This record gives sequence, structure tokens and C-alpha cells, in this order.
Amino acid sequence: MDEERLSVWILGDQLLAGHPALAAALTTHAKDRVRVVLVESRQRTARLSYQRKKLVLLFSAMRHYAAELRQQGYTVDYRQAPTFVQGLVEHTADWRPNRLLTMAASEYRSRRFQQEQLAGALGVPVTVLPNQQFLVARYDPYPRAEPGKRVLQEHF
Repeated sequence: MDEERLSVWILGDQLLAGHPALAAALTTHAKDRVRVVLVESRQRTARLSYQRKKLVLLFSAMRHYAAELRQQGYTVDYRQAPTFVQGLVEHTADWRPNRLLTMAASEYRSRRFQQEQLAGALGVPVTVLPNQQFLVARYDPYPRAEPGKRVLQEHF
């Protein structure tokens, strides 16, 4: 087993039994070298007009998931922060991982952030695994048509 420290960031809509990032982490690291981080972001909850009951259920699910992971022997760093980045920066400063592993966000904007900016913001390499929550491949918002053909969605 590698002796480096590894962080696994799990998003609030990815509370999966057998999470792919956790499974990947355990192929190269012992459980005591892995920290799971979950972040409640105040900015994210304020960005859209979420219904309060939905937020209560989301945060409750995240906290219960963290408790289940602890029962399974994982060390979980559960943070409440102004932003995801702030929570992850604080986690990185405290744990000092050599790398962060996460599953791609389902939302395009968040996925682009993970892939293009997160490593720079944290100062550690970030590995973004493919999202396993969909039956079809990743959505490409800029499809490329074959030469001589056009991309057609629907006529509305």
C-alpha cells in the first residue's frame, strides 16, 4: 500500500453505497490513509431558490451518510463552509493530502470546475473519475456533427 495521504470528496447528490471514488481509493491506499470529505456549501444553497425542506433532507442525508462511513471504519471530515472551495481548502490544510479523488459532478458547470480549476485552488493534484449515476455517456453540450450533417434535437 502507498503511504501517501488521499482525500476523497463526495458531493451531496452522490451518496452512493460503494461509491466509485472510495472503491478506487481502497485499491491503492489503506483506509487509515484515506479521508472522506463532505462539504455543506452556504453559497450553493443560496445560488438557487431551494425549498427549505429539500435542504433539510439533503443535509440530513449527507450527515447520515457520513455516520455510515464512520461505522465502516472511514475517517470523515464533514465541513460547513461558505463555499465548496473554502471547505476543501480548509480540509487540505488540515489533512495535507498528496491527492484528491472525486467523481465527476452531474452538473456541467460543477464538472468543468472540478476538471479545470479545483487542483489549482487546492494546490494538490485532483483525479476526477467518470460519473457512474447515469445510463448514458456524459452529456456534451457542444455536439459536433459529422461532415455534411447537422445536429438536430427537436423542433419546438
